[in-house]
This record gives sequence, structure tokens and C-alpha cells, in this order.
Amino acid sequence: MNEAGTRLLDNLPAIYRTSDPGGNLGRLLGVFEEMLFHAGGQEPPGIEEQIEAIPGLFSPGGDDVSGWLHLEKAPDQFLPWLATWVAFTPHALFPPHQLRAIISRIAPLYGRRGTRAYLEQLLEICFPEISKVVIDDEAALGLVIGQARVGQDTLLGGERPFWFRVVIDAKEHEFEPENRQAREGFEQRVREIIDFAKPAHTTCELRLRFWLADEIIRT
Repeated sequence: MNEAGTRLLDNLPAIYRTSDPGGNLGRLLGVFEEMLFHAGGQEPPGIEEQIEAIPGLFSPGGDDVSGWLHLEKAPDQFLPWLATWVAFTPHALFPPHQLRAIISRIAPLYGRRGTRAYLEQLLEICFPEISKVVIDDEAALGLVIGQARVGQDTLLGGERPFWFRVVIDAKEHEFEPENRQAREGFEQRVREIIDFAKPAHTTCELRLRFWLADEIIRT
């Protein structure tokens, strides 16, 4: 490591570098070097270290590496700001570790917003607890004698335009046994993500099922 002041001194014209036998100019420049280039492990970091850390502020992923010079992921307080960059406004619903995963994976989906594939993939990205998503957006048939199945593919009293159904299977082991509050909170977050992702003119019915192995234990 160079002595304090030598980095700036080496970039001065030769007349200044050769006319400092007592090292006074070098010591003076050393003060500026500490501020600009390094802080010797002290806080606040040098300006150069902060500039080198800027790319990490835009990265939601990365390894947990301490130190300004080795910052490889955005601090938690930057995540809501990054979420707005990728048009994910319901970021307050998720803790930092989940929000990092969402931000990292949501950008490629942007071109499919408003589609069934977008909603299916977004739900799976946002909720690791989900094991399966089925979206039924087929219009119900009218009453056709010999074909209509009332309650399955036929509605009495008229059709529901711009309506679809989302059936979600969730893993029961992801929740505390008998923790009704956790399930209700999960359902509320799922509904908010659906409202965020679906076209504004549509209405949706949600069916949420909790599975233990191959058996549904709660709906």
C-alpha cells in the first residue's frame, strides 16, 4: 500500500513532486486521499469506495459480503425503491428476503402482464407455499339441454362477463398447525397480488386449498 499522499502526489507535475523534500505536501495530500480514496476501514467510507459500491445498490441478489468495497447486493432499505423500478407496487406485503427473489425474477414477466401465464407465474414467484395454481377463464356455457352441468360449466341467471376463477393449492406444512391467523394473512396477500396482476375490468373468485400430502385438510 502506498504511503499517504503519494497517490495524488504522483499525479502532480514533476516540479511539485521534486520540490517537497520535507514531505509536507505529501502529508497535506494524504488528508484528501483518506477522504477520496479510502478510510482505512473506518466510517464513513471514502468517496471512491462509495462509488464502487453503487452497482451493488441495484442488485437485489448476491452474497452476504460485508464492507462498502465488496457490496454485492442492495441494502434492505433500497428494495422498495427497486421494486418500483420493475413496477411491483405491492412490495410492502413481503419481507426483504422474499422481496429480493421477486425483484430478481419479475422483469422477464413484464411483457405478459394481464395474461393467465403472468398471473400464474407471479403467484408462484411471490409465494413459495403454493404448490399449484389453476386459472379457469373459460366462459360458462348457456343452458344447453343434455350438455349443461349446473354449477360446473353452466350458470343460471345469466353469464358473468370478464370473470375468472383461481384455484390455489398450498402446502400445509408451511403453516403452523391450527394457525388460522397465518392462513388468513396468506389468503389476504394472495388476493392483493391477484388484484395487482389481473386486468382492471375483470372480477375473480379465489379458491384456496391447504394440502397435507395427498389430502386436502382445509379450504
